[in-house]
Amino acid sequence: MAVKGVKLVALDLDGTLWDCEDISLLIPPFRRVREGVIVDSKGREVRVREGVEDFLKWCVAKGLILATLSWNDPGKALEALRALGLLRYFRYHAVEYHPRKHEMLLKLLRGLRGEGINVRPEEVVYVDDRDIHVDDMFKYVGPVKFLHFGVDARDFHELRKVLEELLSN
Repeated sequence: MAVKGVKLVALDLDGTLWDCEDISLLIPPFRRVREGVIVDSKGREVRVREGVEDFLKWCVAKGLILATLSWNDPGKALEALRALGLLRYFRYHAVEYHPRKHEMLLKLLRGLRGEGINVRPEEVVYVDDRDIHVDDMFKYVGPVKFLHFGVDARDFHELRKVLEELLSN
């Protein structure tokens, strides 16, 4: 059973899930060097944000659908998630190499409906470190719940608290 009023949590990757601002610029293969840290073939590090894995586990335990929502090279983004050991938490991936995140989310929602899972825009929590996509989300998708990472929550421990508070209202 999903948390009250929310069925889907759509997470941005660059600058949100990890500290890298553009994973698409890195050169695979990625190699895990320690918990929460990978390097690309040139030795450039990517670190997951504080509390990410606990947050993802909590979402899964609450019955929420987890999806990535990222403007990236899909192969590189998914390989980085795999190397970090986080790929298993996400049920869906909306990763495309263009900035129209609203189109990615609409495609994801259509795909869910095709599987018999109806998710209304107001049942989506969209988390991103930038708010540049929010107007188009509201205009083309509808009233998604936007949480601005780094503003509404400093890390994923705080993001969980914000989400819990949002859901209790």
